Amino acid sequence: MLNNLNQAIEWIETRIKFRPKTDLERMKRAYEILDIDLKAIKKIHVAGTNGKGSVCSYLTHILIEAGYKVGTYTSPYLVRFNERIRYQMNEIEDDILFELILRVYDLNLVYEERYKETLTFFELLTLISFIYFDMKKVDVMVMEVGLGGLLDATNVLSYDLSLITSIGFDHMKQLGNTLELIAYNKLGILEEGSHLITTVDPKLHGYFKKYVKNVKATAEYYTMDDLERISDIPLTFKAFKHTYKLSLIGEYQFLNALLAIQGIHYLFPDIKESVIKKGLKKTTWAGRLEKIEENIYLDGAHNTHAIDSLKETALHTFKDYEIWVLFSALGDKDVTGMIERVKKFAKRLVITSFPDSRFNDLKEYATGDTEYMENALPALQLLKEEMGKNTILLIFGSLHFAGYIKSNYKK
Repeated sequence: MLNNLNQAIEWIETRIKFRPKTDLERMKRAYEILDIDLKAIKKIHVAGTNGKGSVCSYLTHILIEAGYKVGTYTSPYLVRFNERIRYQMNEIEDDILFELILRVYDLNLVYEERYKETLTFFELLTLISFIYFDMKKVDVMVMEVGLGGLLDATNVLSYDLSLITSIGFDHMKQLGNTLELIAYNKLGILEEGSHLITTVDPKLHGYFKKYVKNVKATAEYYTMDDLERISDIPLTFKAFKHTYKLSLIGEYQFLNALLAIQGIHYLFPDIKESVIKKGLKKTTWAGRLEKIEENIYLDGAHNTHAIDSLKETALHTFKDYEIWVLFSALGDKDVTGMIERVKKFAKRLVITSFPDSRFNDLKEYATGDTEYMENALPALQLLKEEMGKNTILLIFGSLHFAGYIKSNYKK
């Protein structure tokens, strides 16, 4: 039996992560057992390779500013498990999280007895978000896809709006090794009559348009051509006669913010531009070029696509600085591809390690001018001591690595 929150989180985190599936039947059955009705709640579904979390945060802050009660579901977390499920951007309370894990623990037993199999980690977690948002009587649910889209647990619901950010190579083992296969999975969030807004690379527009037409949905497409960049710090741009200023920085935030703005325009046309602008300025999202000390930034870039975007940001935002990188990644990623990209813009690259069950030794990647330092925190301290006034230190490679640094930095 689960006696406290720590035991409860340990139980859910040790559930099977991936199980082969060809449909959402398991999730549909579990949702029926829950016996809750979310039909009256407006729902926004956010898919894509990178930028999902930032888009969810923009949407949530704008909607809160407009007076709505908002439930937000994202993954993974940086520091605390509770970060995944939020109400009005506040993390789910410890006592309620414990109560809801106990509830899905019992549901899992019922499911196993009835159908002779258990539910996965992400299915259970998604069910917890459903229960919590029902409890809180939210007006809007902002739901980030966990993996892919087509067979993702969040896709058991019907949504009022679907958003797709960027598409790149990540989770290829589960989604496929071509952009078209990955796009097919992301587009799986669409159903007949649904509406999509996307900032996907124009190279994929043809593929998207065919899919959208076949599914009898509708779509809007936005690119960097639809905005005029004004400044990098603070990030400011003009789009459709309005000027927007962001608290977040990063080249990729231009399109992330534009996607959220157009999503609000579509689903909530009565929300005034002044409210949208206030919401954008208030938006924060941990681990997205997050400044943790003067000239030191933490970022969640954890695949080649994200690092390409980070490179563009670094070359624009920090053009007068020498860029150093402290890098670590998990063993299931394209470490070689990521490091190759980092070398193209980093004057100094230090590879390091951090405690995680999925971490594989990265020492073999330290070749040529690339350095290897065994432990992340002493490595960070040494780099801090050696930095000059014109040095920027970027820390990235894994969301788990970013979370580890964030949790232990001040200590």
